Amino acid sequence: MYRKFAGDFADRYIEDYMVAHLRKAMKVESEELDDLRDALEDPRLCLKAFFGHYAFARRGKDRDDLAAAALSSLDKVQGDHEFSDVLQMEDGVAVWESFLKECESRKRKPNENQNRGMLQGMLELAQEIYSIDKVGSIASWVCNGIEQTGHLEPQFLRIVDIRGVGPKSTSTFIRDVVFLFDVEDSVEPADKIYVQPVDRWLRAIVKYAVPEPNMEDAADWIVAGKISKYARRARVSSIRFNMGVTYFGQKIVKEPDRFQDEMKNLMIELMQKPNA
Repeated sequence: MYRKFAGDFADRYIEDYMVAHLRKAMKVESEELDDLRDALEDPRLCLKAFFGHYAFARRGKDRDDLAAAALSSLDKVQGDHEFSDVLQMEDGVAVWESFLKECESRKRKPNENQNRGMLQGMLELAQEIYSIDKVGSIASWVCNGIEQTGHLEPQFLRIVDIRGVGPKSTSTFIRDVVFLFDVEDSVEPADKIYVQPVDRWLRAIVKYAVPEPNMEDAADWIVAGKISKYARRARVSSIRFNMGVTYFGQKIVKEPDRFQDEMKNLMIELMQKPNA
C-alpha cells in the first residue's frame, strides 16, 4: 500500500498538481523538476510560488482571484527596479498597499485580518533572509538549514509564526521544497513531521496505514510522526506517500464518505497485483 501511494499516485500528484501550479505561479515554461528548483532559488519567483500556489489554497472559490491579485501586487511593487531593491526595503508594507489597490480594481474584499500578515510577512521574511545571505530565497533558506543542521523545526516555526500562514500551508510549502531539492534523506527523523501536512485524506488513511490503536483522534503532529515512521519502515519516501494520499483523496475518492469503499477497492487490487 505504501509503495502504491508513494509510486503511481505520487507521480500523478507531482505532474498534475504540483508542477502545473508552480509553473503557472512562476511562469516557468519547462516541466522539468530541475527547472522548477532553479526558479525557486530566485527570491522573486519563490515568493510568487508561495503567493500563487500555497497562500490561498484553502480559501475556496476566491483563491484564484486572490492569488492573481497577490502576484500582480508583487510585480507592481518591483516596477522597473531590481528585486534586490524590494528586498532592501525596511518592511513589506508596500506589497499590502499594492494588494489593496488590486482588490479594489477587482471588486474583491482585501480581508486584512487574513491576508495582510501573510503578504507582508512573507516578503519581510525574504528581506530578513536577504540581509543575511544577499539572495533572499525562502526555499534556499529552508534547504541551507537542512544542510547545516538536519533540522526543519526553526524554519517551520518562523514561517508559521507569520500571521495568516497556517501549519498546513507551511508544511505543504516546505514538503514541496524538500522534495524538489532532493534533501528529504538529510532531514532528521524527528523533524520529518514538518513535511507531512495533515489534511482530511491523511487522517482518513491513518487506520489503514498505521497499525496502532486510537489513531483516529490523534493530534496532527502524532499522525505526521506515525506516517513518517511507517513510510520509513516500508522504505518509501514519506513525502511521496503524503502526496499520493492527497491525489487519491482529491481525484479518486472526491467525497469523504466514499473513502472506505475506495480503499477496499484498492486493497483488492493490491492483493491481486501485489507489486502494483
